[in-house]
Amino acid sequence: MCKNLMLAVLIAILLTYSVGHIATQWFDIKMSLAQHDIEALTAILGVTAVVALLVVIGFVVAFSLLAALMLSLVAVALFVAGLSVSWPILLFASIVFFLVKDNKSEAY
Repeated sequence: MCKNLMLAVLIAILLTYSVGHIATQWFDIKMSLAQHDIEALTAILGVTAVVALLVVIGFVVAFSLLAALMLSLVAVALFVAGLSVSWPILLFASIVFFLVKDNKSEAY
């Protein structure tokens, strides 16, 4: 799983670098900071770093949602396991309850 994560991050960085290179070379997009032009390679690396950070944040969010889903599935599984273990007690208690319950009907 860690191998797939690293591969996904590397693919995202490569795609970002490629798109940034195309944007600066084909469309002549220039970045400036405090009235100083930034070199094309530095601008591409800056955009790549920002996008890589966003990709990592996306993976963290996705994995945390996956972890929450797994936690809820485990909770449901524990509930079903507890119910399957204690069903004879629940059945006996419900039979005793219905036998001992007072069956007074209301008179109209």
